[in-house]
Amino acid sequence: MVGAPLLVSGCASIPTARAAPDAAPAPAPVMRADLHLHISMERAARPVFRGRSGDGWIAATPETILTNQVDAALLQHAGVRLVFGAVWPPFRIRPGRDARDEALEQLRLLRAFVGSTPGFAIAEDAAQARALAAHGYVAVIPAVEGGEGIGSVEDVDLYFARGARVITLAHFVSNDLAGAAGEQLARAIGLEAKALNDEGLTPLGRAVVKRMMELGMVIDLAHASDRTVRDVLALTEPAGVPVVVCHTGSRALVNTERNISDELALRVAKSGGLIGVSIYAGLVSPVPQSAQLAHHVPGTCDDAIAHWRHLAGVVGAEHLVLGSDFNGMAARNAAGGSCPEGLRHVGDLAGYFAALEAQGIPASAIDGAGGKLLELLERVEEKASPTARAEAKRAKVPTVHLLVSPL
Repeated sequence: MVGAPLLVSGCASIPTARAAPDAAPAPAPVMRADLHLHISMERAARPVFRGRSGDGWIAATPETILTNQVDAALLQHAGVRLVFGAVWPPFRIRPGRDARDEALEQLRLLRAFVGSTPGFAIAEDAAQARALAAHGYVAVIPAVEGGEGIGSVEDVDLYFARGARVITLAHFVSNDLAGAAGEQLARAIGLEAKALNDEGLTPLGRAVVKRMMELGMVIDLAHASDRTVRDVLALTEPAGVPVVVCHTGSRALVNTERNISDELALRVAKSGGLIGVSIYAGLVSPVPQSAQLAHHVPGTCDDAIAHWRHLAGVVGAEHLVLGSDFNGMAARNAAGGSCPEGLRHVGDLAGYFAALEAQGIPASAIDGAGGKLLELLERVEEKASPTARAEAKRAKVPTVHLLVSPL
């Protein structure tokens, strides 16, 4: 229910990340990861989305996309200890502010929510993430999905100062930084989308990528056009900086530019990068019969598992991580097949990981995904400039008064 607007100031205090306890932790049996998780959607999708971690609301079916699907205790039960927590500045539907201000405000609110919700903790670097995960927290690395708010290199520093450590350069449509994968909006409404977008990095996009490398920020190529991916790799490969594709499927199975090709998947992996395998039905279904095992049930999580199997055969299972997009308003396949209840929410991930193992994905790759992600973060940070990071942390985030309609 929408009430009277509230005045919220962008200069409100920001809680710091939780400090890990002094006592040495017991070794965790697994440290799984999710490269793309919306901790909360109540801000970006208000008022149509309901619920958030800890309040009792949880999706009851795989088809439920407008009710919360994320809970810290359920993530911990599934062994997920490290996530990229995505914020999404939506299309220009917010009166009185632009995409940059919306991203900065969502980053502030993500930190505030995580700081007040048991089980989660914000991590600003790999060392902090490692300590928090080892002590039982779900370590959240803030990520911004889409570079629409970046109009200058200085804006990257503002995102960094506000806590972002990952930026997805493009989202549904091309922006001032980079070309997006072709025909995504058409596919989102059920139309076939095969055309490629020939737009790549712009001059501003190149400058932003270079600044992100200086700051030790993770460059995410999900949603990017092939040309954008190649343009970015031309900058990151010589520098020895790995990248991620945080949620995607295999183009060899579902032919859309939004899914990664085998060729580009190999380049990402060879550079030390990671690929997040999606569970979004629009990317993983339908699977060709040639990629189905004997017990495959089309339209279930077996489709997503088939993408995982294919990509593992191309790049090696050690380069694959879950990229769930839970709470991302993304349609998920029905119950059945290897997931009797379907993927309703993060509580079903333990069964999904078991299904992956049963279909040939090594347990060591699934259980060690968090460790691989920490190694990637460490490599990205090693290539960064300590001076640049210190300067960016001191960047003055502008005070922006935002009209916010509460649920």
